[in-house]
Amino acid sequence: MKDGYLYINNIKVNQISDGVFEERNEIQGPMQSSRPACSKPTGMGMICTKEKFISELPNGVSHSVLNVSSGQSLDNTGIYSVPDNHYFFMGDNRDNSSDSRVRKPRGIGFVPLENIVGRADRVMFSSAGKSILYFWTWRSDRYFKSIN
Repeated sequence: MKDGYLYINNIKVNQISDGVFEERNEIQGPMQSSRPACSKPTGMGMICTKEKFISELPNGVSHSVLNVSSGQSLDNTGIYSVPDNHYFFMGDNRDNSSDSRVRKPRGIGFVPLENIVGRADRVMFSSAGKSILYFWTWRSDRYFKSIN
């Protein structure tokens, strides 16, 4: 990552602006310990916004990515050399992901091939609550959502 842009094999990945992503600024996750990172300071219960982009990978695959703001700690990284039989995973919520850029125990680091059991093709549901049984905290826009 250089200045918030992804580079693969020293080639900048093209990003096209795709508007704004919005979500409510509220406590999230099973530990009820975090709130979403927002582009501008936002009070609890207010709408949190982030820039949304379409990232066009060299192999022709495109997907949405989010950017909170420039100057985040993961916007500029070193060069990663992924060991044989390991994979590098990068989150779509770039400034708020504990992905392969973040070493264990805070992040996932490089993922060994033997830990990969299949391909995700859909989000069944997503919850901001501390229990999956708290159905009122499920994010309705993410029920059975297809992953491209």
